[in-house]
Amino acid sequence: MEELNKNLGARARKRFLPLFLVGLLVLVAGAALLVGYFSATSNVRDLNAYTMGQLQTGDYYRIDNNNLILGAFATDDSGEYFILYRESDSLYMGLYLKGSDKTTAEAIMEDNWKYLDNETDSLSDKSISVKGKLTAMTGDEERYFREWFEDSGWTAADIAESTDFRTLNTGESETSALIAGILMLLGGLALAFYTMKQMAGGGYKKKLLEEMTAAGLTGDRVSAELGTAQKFSGADIARSFALVNGNQAEIVPFDALVWAYGSVHTTHHKIYGIIPAGKTVTRTVELVDRSKKHYTISCKNEDESNRLYAALQQAAPYAIYGYSEDLQNLAATRFEEMVAHVDQKRNAQS
Repeated sequence: MEELNKNLGARARKRFLPLFLVGLLVLVAGAALLVGYFSATSNVRDLNAYTMGQLQTGDYYRIDNNNLILGAFATDDSGEYFILYRESDSLYMGLYLKGSDKTTAEAIMEDNWKYLDNETDSLSDKSISVKGKLTAMTGDEERYFREWFEDSGWTAADIAESTDFRTLNTGESETSALIAGILMLLGGLALAFYTMKQMAGGGYKKKLLEEMTAAGLTGDRVSAELGTAQKFSGADIARSFALVNGNQAEIVPFDALVWAYGSVHTTHHKIYGIIPAGKTVTRTVELVDRSKKHYTISCKNEDESNRLYAALQQAAPYAIYGYSEDLQNLAATRFEEMVAHVDQKRNAQS
């Protein structure tokens, strides 16, 4: 039994170590986001206190009680892009807003146009206070931004002299970084804890030992047979059982095996749903035991699939092999006849 414990521990470490490393990477990434969040929230500066050369793309800024919104140049499913006049250096830039802030900005914009059209005596008495991340405009954002000024009669020289192709993006506030950081930190911790438990033999070993007991297999017997088993990427084929290496290890005693067949699944990949971009071929060997439980053994390629299939036929020659619609229908409607047939063949060979 001690040898089996070592064997299972080694298998668990090999299987779950990559997942453990992924958990650590997610954990580190989450911690980095949280560090960025606390750095950002400790110093959210006033946008209008800096000029174009002083403002740093990627940093967080705020605008306080601002009513200098003069237009809107684009929308998306969540919000709207506005034209913001920056007092610190008399330049126009983008401002992305969502929800109630968007509604307020639209009202400010309407009031300001009434003022510009001499319908009122002052700019809007409404204002907005928001925080966001200063981001460079995407190609589409810049194009719509330019078009707004061109439609207003501006020349290319005017636009170049009086605009800043950046957006204060409230859709990327520091709160988003906080939420993402917390989720990644917790997710990384959970994944790391789970994989450490599995590598220590926790759930992986416990489930396998339960299956061994149910099948009447002793630890010494399993350990001895695994020592001489034929090893494949998805399973070990021993003398009296198959050890299937899926997300959890599962033992399939050959005296319970009823049906086995190979399966090939081809996935065609397309770009934008129409342009062919290759295909992926997945090969498996499927097992069905007398309780009608289904097991899937993944294979690296056709050669491994053929060798694994041959090893099964040698270890359990009395089982039913191959796939056909007749066998599928028989398994669905009269599976007990398949079990009886296999039992008869096994008893005749024993």
